[in-house]
Amino acid sequence: MSKTLLIVESATKAKKIQSFLGSDYVVAASVGHIRDLPKREIGVQAPDFKPHYVVNEDKAKTVSRLRSLVKQAAMVYLATDLDREGEAIAWHLEQVLKPRTFKRIKFNAVTKKSILEAIQNASDIDYKLVAAQEGRRVLDRLIGYTVSPLLTNLANSPAPLSAGRVQSTALLLVVQQEKAINSFQPTDHYKLKVHFPNPAGGTWSATWLHKPFQESFGVEKTDIFTDQATIQSIAGFIQQQPAFLIYSVEGKERQRKPPAAFTTSTLQQAASVKLGFSVDTTMSSAQKLFEAGLITYHRTDSQNLDAEPVEDIRQWLLANGFEVPNTPNIWESKESAQEAHEAIRPTVIADRAPSELSEGTEMAKLYKLIWERAVASQMPAATYFVTQALLLSQVKARDQNLQFLAKGRQLLSPGWLRLTADDATEEKDESADQDESEAAALPHLDQGQQLTFSRIEPIATTTKPPSRFTQASLVKALEAAGVGRPSTYGAIIKTLFGKAYMAEKSRKIMALPLGIFVIELLHGRFSFVDLEFTKVIESGLDKIASGQTNFKTVVTYQYNILEQEVIRVKGDTAAIESSAVASTELFGHLIECPVCQKGRLRRKGSSGSHFWGCTNYPECTATCREIKAKGKDPEPDLDTIRTKETEPADKPQQVLSNENCPKCKKNKLLQRTGSRGPFWGCTGYPKCKATYPDDNGQPLLQKP
Repeated sequence: MSKTLLIVESATKAKKIQSFLGSDYVVAASVGHIRDLPKREIGVQAPDFKPHYVVNEDKAKTVSRLRSLVKQAAMVYLATDLDREGEAIAWHLEQVLKPRTFKRIKFNAVTKKSILEAIQNASDIDYKLVAAQEGRRVLDRLIGYTVSPLLTNLANSPAPLSAGRVQSTALLLVVQQEKAINSFQPTDHYKLKVHFPNPAGGTWSATWLHKPFQESFGVEKTDIFTDQATIQSIAGFIQQQPAFLIYSVEGKERQRKPPAAFTTSTLQQAASVKLGFSVDTTMSSAQKLFEAGLITYHRTDSQNLDAEPVEDIRQWLLANGFEVPNTPNIWESKESAQEAHEAIRPTVIADRAPSELSEGTEMAKLYKLIWERAVASQMPAATYFVTQALLLSQVKARDQNLQFLAKGRQLLSPGWLRLTADDATEEKDESADQDESEAAALPHLDQGQQLTFSRIEPIATTTKPPSRFTQASLVKALEAAGVGRPSTYGAIIKTLFGKAYMAEKSRKIMALPLGIFVIELLHGRFSFVDLEFTKVIESGLDKIASGQTNFKTVVTYQYNILEQEVIRVKGDTAAIESSAVASTELFGHLIECPVCQKGRLRRKGSSGSHFWGCTNYPECTATCREIKAKGKDPEPDLDTIRTKETEPADKPQQVLSNENCPKCKKNKLLQRTGSRGPFWGCTGYPKCKATYPDDNGQPLLQKP
């Protein structure tokens, strides 16, 4: 009997959906893309830019298995993710597997209800979305394959350097911030506060307004006041004339609206700020939560939830003693929104702590964050009473009383703050002056009221350099600039770290010399690095998806510009000369490979275990050990250099024990050599980590 075949992207998702659909269905996984542009050639040529796709080497068995299932199926549902990438995967599956009868289905939650509804509403592949994804892929390939080798040659780099449409623009932001920090000149500036006794206890304060003072003298008004002598003089005069008059008091209610449910970008930012997660960790955990059927699809630009879950949230709030607004909260859609399915939310609102999640794990922490944000989004606004009082000092300048301003606020109704007191999606700006004057309520003040201060406080401070990016603020900057897709930010940031273009210390991102060097070569020479041009290309891809333009128009436009820029750079002697000097500083310390004499030896390996290998790999397989001398940088031990073809003939044979490991009782013991000489370790490592001392070539067995 023929069955219905449903193809998804991941094995985890396939297993979950199979449990919903029963024996009439077969659910299989493509495990991501089954084909792509070839790895070792560009795979696309002008003038038509038609991509040449090949089945990925590691997907041959998957394709063979899926073909067999397709032949046996009466109907095939292509159930890949509901974004552009998912649409493209569905199209590639259709092109390679060639099912007789197929439909495209989309769902934003791995639940039985969502799957069955998707099957009932099956449709065709959206070829405009496929074309938009294909445009992105081809543009990325053209830029990467054209510019990266040129960049490597221009830099005379011993290892391949890379450039990318989004990668290089993200690096530009980091490098520009680094330069702004390095060129920053601090400025001393001053404030003046007067403190007054509060009848309820403690004090409240007002801050001198320097701009009216500057205006009275006819000088330029500035954001900061840098004249310390004037501050000290004013403080002295006020000490002699301590009376103040309340000139005006204004009070009004102000609402703080709840935050919208998470988009991909705001989830990445909030998880970075509140949980300390990297963007890559956030996306990985969110993927697992989605595949487990616990949250809706996590690649989305929408801030709004569908009507049914909104009603579920409102019912949960009422049942648990919370208030709800008269009508559901709705947010305006962003102009640049590409993935318009609903915001990220739990699939079951009543499930605040799913039993599938172990408390304290990354997935559990992220789920809690998503749950709180989704539920809070449908709660009433918090209401404050905000007071602002203008005070006049008896001290005058040019016949005008010095003005002081006091601010305060009082929480009247907590609204959504009852559920979660924080909606932070960005770090506090360390470069900004933090004014906490509104944190507390002012006492009752009347117009015309006379006051005497209790303390005067001149405050000296210094302007701070711009803050370094965190992963959260970099994501925010990329999205604000219209660069790339939030779903790709994790991979981009990871690549930039991996290429040693930037580094992270105490969660702050800094540009490294190599990254600065790359941007200095690219910026001003290639349009794809510029923020505005990147925005134009992203807009072009959006227009392909909406049918306003086509793939060839957008790709040809970018390619023609790129082609001219490459020709110009190849003839740019100034760029070549400056890069030669810089490359010597960056790479001159690397030692020429004594085997191939083409590459250079470069330090490789992970923490605690390093070796040196040739940058000309895989053509040259030379490796050697590392020499570590106290107080000196590590260097290659050239006496130990070898290749796969020149392994020493006298290499000692592995020595195995006669007895099994006393701890696991399964595996033999292997003689190894450590820093303190020979010892014996279980061959079942890392599952069994038992070790034993060496006793004249035999393991000294003892209870582990």
